[in-house]
Amino acid sequence: MSGSAIDALPYIDKQVEDPGRLLRADMQKSEELSKLLANYANEPIRGIDPGRYAPPAVSDDATEEELKAAEQRGRISEGHMDLRIGVMQSYGPNAWLVRNYQLKSQLEELQGTLARVKEDVTEVNRARRVAQEEAGEHLARLEGRWQDMVSSTVQLEMACMAMEGEVAQLRRKEEQLKSEVAALEG
Repeated sequence: MSGSAIDALPYIDKQVEDPGRLLRADMQKSEELSKLLANYANEPIRGIDPGRYAPPAVSDDATEEELKAAEQRGRISEGHMDLRIGVMQSYGPNAWLVRNYQLKSQLEELQGTLARVKEDVTEVNRARRVAQEEAGEHLARLEGRWQDMVSSTVQLEMACMAMEGEVAQLRRKEEQLKSEVAALEG
């Protein structure tokens, strides 16, 4: 990933909640902005003045001094244009190539990061699924044991009740036999 890091404590830094607040504060401090906004409603928006790049206009009845001044302005303008064109031809294509190369490498880096993150997410989901399936199997085993224990407890209670019935019947029979023995002895 790129070297950027988020340096914020969202529970402490309240300015993070309103990032536009800092921007508005900077804009209010800007003198240039106040000048622009002072007459914004009254003035039309100005673009680049193409007259700066046009050759100087000279009237037909201009004096020799006006013609010399116009020629000098034209030569200066032509010199500036030649210089700009030369710089653009020298550095313009390379600048685009370098920037394209930078963007391509950033794209490849981000795509690699994305692939790693997707792989990590897939691995986490796979591990979660395996853990949940194992827990499900364990729960199913525990539920089966619980059902077996409940069933055996019910069977044991039924056997205990049957034994208690037999014990009660044997006690009644014992009492009956005691009373018969007592009647015979007596």
